[in-house]
Amino acid sequence: MGIIYQVFRKKHLLFDDRYTKAMCMALASISSFVIALYLNLLLPAHPVTYFLPFFAGVWIGWQFGSFMKAPAPLNGVYNGILGGVMGMMFGAVLQNPALCNIPMETEAFITSDLISLVIFCAALHTLVNAVVRYSLKK
Repeated sequence: MGIIYQVFRKKHLLFDDRYTKAMCMALASISSFVIALYLNLLLPAHPVTYFLPFFAGVWIGWQFGSFMKAPAPLNGVYNGILGGVMGMMFGAVLQNPALCNIPMETEAFITSDLISLVIFCAALHTLVNAVVRYSLKK
C-alpha cells in the first residue's frame, strides 16, 4: 500500500479530479477493508483494539482523499470509514459465523474458510493495486 501511495502522490497532479477521485475511492475502500480485516483478526479482543480498525480506515481514507481539492477529501474519508467498518464486520463474522446464522459444523471448517477468505482479500487488494499502477502508466 505504501508503494502505490508514493506513486500516486507523485503523479496525481497529472490527472484531473474525476480520475483522481475514482482512483482514491478504489484505493481507500479496498486498502482500509483489508487493513481493518487483518487488524480485527490479528489483535486480541479488547475495548482499546476494538475501534482500531475503524480509525485505520479513517486514516487511510484521509491520506488518499487528501490528493483532491476540498471538500472532496470527505469522499476519501467516507470510503475509508466504509471499508474499515466492513473489514471489522467481515473479521467478526469470519471468527464467529453464528453472528449471521451461518451454519458451521466444526472448527476446521471455520479455520479453512477464514484462511481461504483472507487469502482472497489479499489477492483482491493486490489486484486493485496492480490495476491502479497499470492505469497510472498510461
